[in-house]
Amino acid sequence: MLGHPDPEKTELAWKMNDPTFETEIRAVPEIDDASMLLVRGRIRYAQAHSLRKAILDWVTRSTASRLIIELEEVEEMDTSGVAVLVESLVVGRDRSKQILLCSPSESVMRLFRLAGFEEALKACCPSPAEALQRLRA
Repeated sequence: MLGHPDPEKTELAWKMNDPTFETEIRAVPEIDDASMLLVRGRIRYAQAHSLRKAILDWVTRSTASRLIIELEEVEEMDTSGVAVLVESLVVGRDRSKQILLCSPSESVMRLFRLAGFEEALKACCPSPAEALQRLRA
């Protein structure tokens, strides 16, 4: 994890729980103007709408211009989850927001490739440290 958010800097704190899925958005204290979306559990068709809502709410409401979507604790994802992530990258770019996908599993990366979203893989970082480095660049 990138650390706990500074309450003074937390512009948008949002949490959603489902028996199989959890998301939480926090400020990234190491980087001004950045947030992190922590995603845990399974992202399948039933959870895709909630993930989409969490990300698009951030894109439309947050004044931060950068978002790290931490996927390390995602146990399973189907193509509906991949579609949400790709849509998020496109909507973020259209709104001048930088979105990075952090720590996706090999199975998630394979889904991106199978679905023909090779370009989206450029937004992937293998670790939180690399995501921070890319945001600082």
